[in-house]
Amino acid sequence: MKIRMVIVTGAVLISAVGLASGTYRNLKQNLEDYAPPAMLHQPEASETTVKAEPDAFEAAKKTIEDARDRWTKMVDGNALPAGDTVISPAIIGAAADETQILAALRPRFSLQTAQSLILLRNPSIQAATNRFKAALEGFDQVTQLDEILRQYSAFTAGVMPGVGPMKGIDTVRMKFPFPGVTALKGQVAEKNVEAEKQVLDLVRRNIVAQGRKAYWNLLYTHRAHRITRDMLNRLNHLESVATTRYGAGKTSYQDVIKIRIGREKLDEQLATLNQQRINLETELLALMDLGPGNPIGWPDTLTPDTSLPRLGALYPLAMQKRQELNRMRAMVGKMERMVEMAETMIQPAFTQNYSLYTDEAVLQVGSAGKKPTFGTTVSAARGKGLPKNAWFGTRDTYLRGTRRKLDALRADLDDAEARTRLMVRTGWFDLDRARRERALYKDRLLDLSQTSLDVSTRGYESGSVSFADVVTSYTGWLDVNLVSERRNSDVGIARAELERRIGTKLP
Repeated sequence: MKIRMVIVTGAVLISAVGLASGTYRNLKQNLEDYAPPAMLHQPEASETTVKAEPDAFEAAKKTIEDARDRWTKMVDGNALPAGDTVISPAIIGAAADETQILAALRPRFSLQTAQSLILLRNPSIQAATNRFKAALEGFDQVTQLDEILRQYSAFTAGVMPGVGPMKGIDTVRMKFPFPGVTALKGQVAEKNVEAEKQVLDLVRRNIVAQGRKAYWNLLYTHRAHRITRDMLNRLNHLESVATTRYGAGKTSYQDVIKIRIGREKLDEQLATLNQQRINLETELLALMDLGPGNPIGWPDTLTPDTSLPRLGALYPLAMQKRQELNRMRAMVGKMERMVEMAETMIQPAFTQNYSLYTDEAVLQVGSAGKKPTFGTTVSAARGKGLPKNAWFGTRDTYLRGTRRKLDALRADLDDAEARTRLMVRTGWFDLDRARRERALYKDRLLDLSQTSLDVSTRGYESGSVSFADVVTSYTGWLDVNLVSERRNSDVGIARAELERRIGTKLP
């Protein structure tokens, strides 16, 4: 009986398994053959074009990198720190060799050669260039910390330690920084670089102006030495005439004594001019980073540019080009952006802080739910009336102080602009006066003094002119010639000073 029951039960189970297997195959086939209605058809993911939102941080970083590249091109290895001066390839090739430089300065050298060597070799210009290059490193420092934090967040986001939150903390300020904060950092760095670039141009301008003034003064000492030597030869001739007349009893010995006194004075003046020449040569050598005592030749540029620009065109040019003004404008722009960044950190943002959450792994539903992903309520206080931000406003005093400094800097800029206009006016006047006086002596007084000297010398030899008139004509000839050469150099000096005050070449 028991055996019969076992056989019946086995048969029933086998038939049930077969029925279930057939039902499962039918259900599987029905699922595979099922197709949704046409109205519910969705295109494949590959058929749709997904437009990714641009990364604001990467865009700001790209802008900062472009700015850095733009400024770096100004001081790369192929660019010459020449400013407005065109440097010949021969001077560039000889700039590193002192022997070739000294050979280029003998027997004569032009103003262009002196300016080129100063620009290429002056230590102050090289120091300002290095400071400018150092300021360029600020571009990389702008995004360096944020980039490190982003890399760390990306690293920790993929770590699954098995306990605690399943994702690394990534604040919303890192993913979505305040609009423009990174750009403001880049602009601050760029304004700092711009200020250093203006300092570099200012150093170049002042050093070149100093070299040009030394060049024109050196030219004057050479020409004055030649004129004084010529005058000394004339006095020697006059002394021989006076001695002859004294031997003939036609004049007194006082005339001979006066001539000898004048000649002694000229000998001392020649020694002074020679020492002045050595001082000016030493100044030029120092500007070219060359040792003192090296002999250099005569200045080859004898006539300065005597053109006079229109005064009305110089004021806007100085406002635009003067390096001190541009540096102050860059500092004003830098401080403005720093104040704007400080306002975002100190003052409350225009939000109720609903979205200032951290990206944490949380359980939102079920009995294990912990907390929402971001705040859902706004409270003015914590606990028993305690303020939510108890220290709000404590740093606002620094912000107010910075604003006051910004106002002071703007006032300094206005004062500098007013002073610049005055300096341009006085510099233009000095150039105009030097031009007019140079023309007076060169075009009219030189010929008259030479004629007076010749006439008085012949008259004294014949006895028709007194010795006092002869001495007056000799002294007048010497003064006119020296003042003529002085005014010639003064034109070049005044022009160099006016260009220094404006910050660029004259139009």
